[in-house]
Amino acid sequence: MMRRSFRAMGTDVELLLAPAVDSADAEEALDAATREIARIEELASRFRPESELSRLNAAGSLEVSPDLMRLVTLALSLREATGGRFDPTVHAAMMAAGYDRTLDEVPPEGPAAGPAVPARGMVNANPETGHITLGPGVGLDLGGIAKGWAADRAADVLGVAGGCLVNMGGDIAVRGANDGEPWAVEVMHGDGPATLGLTRGGLATSGTDRRRWRRGGEEMHHVIDPATGRPSTTDLVRVTTVAEDAAHAEAWATALLVSGSDAAAREADEMGLPAVLVGSDGRTTSAGGLS
Repeated sequence: MMRRSFRAMGTDVELLLAPAVDSADAEEALDAATREIARIEELASRFRPESELSRLNAAGSLEVSPDLMRLVTLALSLREATGGRFDPTVHAAMMAAGYDRTLDEVPPEGPAAGPAVPARGMVNANPETGHITLGPGVGLDLGGIAKGWAADRAADVLGVAGGCLVNMGGDIAVRGANDGEPWAVEVMHGDGPATLGLTRGGLATSGTDRRRWRRGGEEMHHVIDPATGRPSTTDLVRVTTVAEDAAHAEAWATALLVSGSDAAAREADEMGLPAVLVGSDGRTTSAGGLS
């Protein structure tokens, strides 16, 4: 087993490879996957003024690279699929809530939050012309999908050298087996960890129990309910989903979290979307075919 760990996109990254090639080629695959994650961070970070996403938000309209077009188009398609519970136009709401810089730089206490800013902003993404145009006052925040998408892209690169797992702070992409066995992925239940076995696809967790701060004495967190433009008041503290890839898992984990426990369990069952739902009371529900 080969392993590499580093920081990127504001989180801890781990690359695991069960190589099917010689060590030199395996090392090059690890290098290439590392570079791919760094490239996507340069592309999609809202915290870097020089990133392509930041330049789009500042200009309101931009001819973008094919990769940013793909990422934004995917985010918009998932906005539709989730009925708007996942929405990349929560940028203004994030800023109003005080998440206006990297989490390490967000002060734990601060003045009252700004006015609520519901999402569902207009975004015109035209793959034929390569242009993305934002409606007045609209900004994109891809933080709810970019880590999963980066994990998928890195896993595609790394997977040519063998079975691999890419872990972007809990957003996980898997390509192939681990020496013939599923990759063992630990998921936190309300009463402790459980283990899932994966040989393909992705897994992601969204939660309100981390990335927290206070504004005007009010508790804030990073999971915005697009309908209200405020941090979600869901009765769930954490949702983990397994999907076709990490980007889809990340978006659906957020959508189910915002829905609340009853609606989330019902929808996961109807979709056959494997999900682990942890409530604020500590109760854990497995849905979508998980037992």
